[in-house]
Amino acid sequence: MSRRNWIGFFARSQAFDLTNDLERGYESALLIQSLELEYYSDRPIRPELELSVPRSVQATILRRFRTALTICRSSLENLSSNRGQLDTQELRQLQLIEAVVNRYATGRGSSRASISRSPDPLPRSLLGVFDSVRRQLDPTSEETLVAGFRRRRDSTLISLRVLLLLILVPLLIQQVSRTYLISPAVDRFAPNLTVLSYPKDVLQDEAVKQLSEYKQELEFEALLRGDDPPTTEELRVELSRKADDLNRQTEEESLHAIKNVLADLSALIAFVLVCVFSRDELRVLRGFLDEAIYGLSDSAKAFAIILFTDIFVGYHSPEGWTVLLDGIAHHFGVPAQENFILLFIATFPVILATIFKYWIFRYLNRVSPSSVATLKGMNGGG
Repeated sequence: MSRRNWIGFFARSQAFDLTNDLERGYESALLIQSLELEYYSDRPIRPELELSVPRSVQATILRRFRTALTICRSSLENLSSNRGQLDTQELRQLQLIEAVVNRYATGRGSSRASISRSPDPLPRSLLGVFDSVRRQLDPTSEETLVAGFRRRRDSTLISLRVLLLLILVPLLIQQVSRTYLISPAVDRFAPNLTVLSYPKDVLQDEAVKQLSEYKQELEFEALLRGDDPPTTEELRVELSRKADDLNRQTEEESLHAIKNVLADLSALIAFVLVCVFSRDELRVLRGFLDEAIYGLSDSAKAFAIILFTDIFVGYHSPEGWTVLLDGIAHHFGVPAQENFILLFIATFPVILATIFKYWIFRYLNRVSPSSVATLKGMNGGG
């Protein structure tokens, strides 16, 4: 039993290292491509070329390029022997790493060779067929296939575990701390500490408005019944009783808002701690999500993008943002300000739409250009 546990541990460790190498190499390859697009007009990076930027900026660009290229080469060296364990999406990532490394191969260091590459003796698709047949006839292909399945299974388990931790740990910390720590502490120290009653003044202003409306309701009801308007003494008694109720309600809402703020802060700290102590697992989760998202068909990707953009930045999104901001303001015990909501709706969805379009142009257009074409077709673009 102990031996099987050690074998499983080393297998998971190997799968974990393979996923980390793939993610680091893929991110470095994307960084090199972004530098090429932004500073070299989508051509290979040439250190001898003078850019129209300050020398310090160009030195930073070249330093980032050399570091990313070193990571790509080391990742490719570790991944080449385990190619059979990769699925379709991971093979696409590996092919991108190979393309970047081959573009800056040692034998092609000159600028002329890097720009105009000599043609291959045989088409790459034909060479790919030969390589596929060779791998299928390899006696170790079955072991490689099983190892790849185990690695993907371990990656899925790690991704689900860290996803559950990211969701459950903040929720449990929020509920437990609010019930057993924050609520007793706030009830005990709130009367003596004015900082623990920050929304009380604003809530009292709302209570004054409600008291004024209550006075008008009393007079209106008396007129509807055909009775004489209430006397000053009767109004004083009714308004005094209503004022006591509103004051008690205001204190409860103020304490409730303070408890919500402190509980949410503890949940945020718990979330940050989970992210800090699970950085490697988060890389695996990112690969798992990339595989799930980019494994969709082009139509499904375009449908998801259109659905997301229409919900958050579409024509009907202001109503949703209004409801969301009202709920957040009520959660923290602060009345919703109409001017702030209108300003938020006029700026934030526009910024979000700009960022999303920039992401499509810089990232999705390189990773999945067919999805971008399908998205344009579904949106009615040319």
